[in-house]
Amino acid sequence: MKFAYSLLLPLAGVSASVINYKRDGDSKAITNTTFSLNRPSVHFTPSHGWMNDPNGLWYDAKEEDWHLYYQYNPAATIWGTPLYWGHAVSKDLTSWTDYGASLGPGSDDAGAFSGSMVIDYNNTSGFFNSSVDPRQRAVAVWTLSKGPSQAQHISYSLDGGYTFEHYTDNAVLDINSSNFRDPKVFWHEGENGEDGRWIMAVAESQVFSVLFYSSPNLKNWTLESNFTHHGWTGTQYECPGLVKVPYDSVVDSSNSSDSKPDSAWVLFVSINPGGPLGGSVTQYFVGDFNGTHFTPIDGQTRFLDMGKDYYALQTFFNTPNEKDVYGIAWASNWQYAQQAPTDPWRSSMSLVRQFTLKDFSTNPNSADVVLNSQPVLNYDALRKNGTTYSITNYTVTSENGKKIKLDNPSGSLEFHLEYVFNGSPDIKSNVFADLSLYFKGNNDDNEYLRLGYETNGGAFFLDRGHTKIPFVKENLFFTHQLAVTNPVSNYTTNVFDVYGVIDKNIIELYFDNGNVVSTNTFFFSTNNVIGEIDIKSPYDKAYTINSFNVTQFNV
Repeated sequence: MKFAYSLLLPLAGVSASVINYKRDGDSKAITNTTFSLNRPSVHFTPSHGWMNDPNGLWYDAKEEDWHLYYQYNPAATIWGTPLYWGHAVSKDLTSWTDYGASLGPGSDDAGAFSGSMVIDYNNTSGFFNSSVDPRQRAVAVWTLSKGPSQAQHISYSLDGGYTFEHYTDNAVLDINSSNFRDPKVFWHEGENGEDGRWIMAVAESQVFSVLFYSSPNLKNWTLESNFTHHGWTGTQYECPGLVKVPYDSVVDSSNSSDSKPDSAWVLFVSINPGGPLGGSVTQYFVGDFNGTHFTPIDGQTRFLDMGKDYYALQTFFNTPNEKDVYGIAWASNWQYAQQAPTDPWRSSMSLVRQFTLKDFSTNPNSADVVLNSQPVLNYDALRKNGTTYSITNYTVTSENGKKIKLDNPSGSLEFHLEYVFNGSPDIKSNVFADLSLYFKGNNDDNEYLRLGYETNGGAFFLDRGHTKIPFVKENLFFTHQLAVTNPVSNYTTNVFDVYGVIDKNIIELYFDNGNVVSTNTFFFSTNNVIGEIDIKSPYDKAYTINSFNVTQFNV
């Protein structure tokens, strides 16, 4: 996301919390020693300042490190120039070391806007000599935004992605546009004896186009095609990305197993403003890419996440298993991101997710292909010495319900709920017949998050409005109540499934084993974290909990 609408978003103060940092040895690394109870533990946040889009994601095969860059204003907790790429590194995609500003725009009135990182193994750019391991020949492709101009620049690193040198002949791609940004670059192997080459997907945002360019060397680019006015357009396209995604299972209308592919190309396009829930959203298209043109398999608009806080997804370059597709998104929304009540930082990233294509029944008579999402966390470490609470085979009564009281709550936990709707003669079509989980604050249970399912509406819902934080009440764009339509396929068995991760002020929900996902932020008062979970329904014995497991993370 680039701040094209800065005058429309008012500024706000932030509430205070305490955080301390230490220098990690002689390096520039900043690692957290004492986290505020309201700062997420397993979602990346910058040490201080403002953060938005993820940038330049790549895996260093030599050091076995994952690199995350991000849009960063270290001088304030609102967007502003000069805008940098911040930098963080992880061994396990769960715990991150923040290195602060890494790549800058070169002047105070400019921004190093979003882009991507590639590993130039074969030194096509000519930037490297034998002293740089081929696995660490990192080249950043990014947008310089200065005044009325946005153009694509490249910079290279000789130390594995920690510092960068700007190419002396920048810009490498300039079409004289004020809305031309967010390049995502990958290597495309040649076919039929042709040489491989670099492919760039980049947005000409306000004409609703994703442009595809090719290059042999990252310096000279040739326009190949454009993908325009597809899907949900909103006000502008941003942050495109194209990647080949493996099928976990295949929908194929020909009924011929010989024709079923093992993968398909997926094009991501983010929209802001003008998403269907308001503000920011990321959509995707499934199709084929022949090296020059992307062709979708159908005309559908598919949304990657049905929540309010998931934007600007980017995927990692160079995963250890080249078929694996991992990605991360900005867990906020431009409608209210600059007013979110956190300090001394603003915004977090989503969890890293692994993506596959899967079959999905949208109704009893048809099936579709969707992008399935699975959270990627170091579960062994997080669950070690963590406390697990379980409820099994419990039919919910209208009188008492069920409670789980968490010991020494940290605010970071996972839960997995499987339940059955039994039906009830008392449930008429004009009533709200819900099963609800109330995630209550440990110091003030008047602050709570409510997650539930209602059978007449056939949907899950989330209510994040029960808090004493003024921002939540005053900012009308911070939608309190959100709905997620449930997969129709579950109606055949009446068994429903949801996995969730709650991390201080963010909840990620994975319905139907990740076929539908919803990510949303919420805000409790300082030092008030989830400490109790109540299960309730107003209708006696309408729902049975097959299993409900809650594990507090060891953070």
